[in-house]
Amino acid sequence: MSGKLLIVAKNISKTAETYLINTTHGDVVLNSAKDIVYSAKENLVFGAYEELERQATNVNDDLSDQEEGLDVLYIDIYDDVESFSLTSNNSTNNGFGTGVNNNQKNLLGLIQETGCFNIEVNTKSGGVYNKEIEIKSLNTTVYFNKLDFDFELKRVDEECHEIEDDGDNLLSTTFVSTDEIRIQFREHDTSDLSKDGFGFSDIVWKTEGITENDGTVEIRENDDNTLHIFSPRPINRPTTGSRNPNEAISYKISCNIIGLKKEIQLTQDSKDILRQEYVDYNTVWIPTRDEVFLDTGDWNTGNYDYLAASGNNRFQEIWDNILTNYNTFCANNNIANDGLQVNSAYRNPQRNRAVGSVLINSNHTIGHAMDISILGMRTTQKWNFLRDAATRIQGVNAICEIGPRQVSCSNPNISHIHVAW
Repeated sequence: MSGKLLIVAKNISKTAETYLINTTHGDVVLNSAKDIVYSAKENLVFGAYEELERQATNVNDDLSDQEEGLDVLYIDIYDDVESFSLTSNNSTNNGFGTGVNNNQKNLLGLIQETGCFNIEVNTKSGGVYNKEIEIKSLNTTVYFNKLDFDFELKRVDEECHEIEDDGDNLLSTTFVSTDEIRIQFREHDTSDLSKDGFGFSDIVWKTEGITENDGTVEIRENDDNTLHIFSPRPINRPTTGSRNPNEAISYKISCNIIGLKKEIQLTQDSKDILRQEYVDYNTVWIPTRDEVFLDTGDWNTGNYDYLAASGNNRFQEIWDNILTNYNTFCANNNIANDGLQVNSAYRNPQRNRAVGSVLINSNHTIGHAMDISILGMRTTQKWNFLRDAATRIQGVNAICEIGPRQVSCSNPNISHIHVAW
């Protein structure tokens, strides 16, 4: 294009399917949008063809419905805007509470000074975008240009592999407070921060507890802002004993990038609520998830539908052997046998404390003990039979007790045999 088109105006606004500019050596066609807006305080110059007063007069006629002195400011953002505030030492914020319509807002009458301002933009996703802008005219319209961008949040391991749920095991969202939790920002394949002129440093992370006892988190420093790494720091953890289950610890993690906000919530499942008790009590053994077993039967005398057992869950195996040995003793000695009863087996730490045990690391809490009583008439001979029935099993010990106190098996007040392995 060798001509020169000189237009003298502060603002040129055209609305058309196609905007055609005639030049000396050819036409220039702009058809990338229905609305085409040019804004400049200086002359707009195209090529070398010069058309002065006539063209400027025509433009002024076209702008008869525009505010004189109008300035336009464009701000790229990743979400639709609901409202924004504008702050400066020399200005007020009159009228900004009215919000933003169609991603644009005219500032005429809302500001008293021009210059540089810090703005806080609030979007429909709940995101916030803080930016510094320069306003050169009191009559300025701000256009928020929504760019096409999307991302997701994933919980990952130390190698940044996604942690996926395994059936009923909600591995992606559950935890205990000793875990180091990693949440990763992943932009979609069709999105590219760098091409939009932004970077991973623009990502803003926030983590907060959902209940008052969830406390805060300890953020881990790292050089990659696409990774948010933290450890939970719950407060007021119960260790005084209870026959009721504890509440889950929960956190909400939000990620905000250029106004677009996404959230992920982490909440302890039943397995980790139980495991958390061992962390709270600072026990010697803290069960892994593989050492927590669904059990609503005789072996689980705790507060949950799960029991924890160090290594393997041997309750049924040991009970079957004790019952066989005891029945054999009674039959061989022609002793009346009304059966046996399990008084208590697995107890979670809170339940163990609630029944009066002072032992933090009890065999009951590690899933290696059961208390068995005799049905029908109780005799010293039967108590001895029962104790021997247990100790015949390799690795199993048995003692007579009254409550938590060990006594001789000849004591007439024995309440049960305590079996441990």
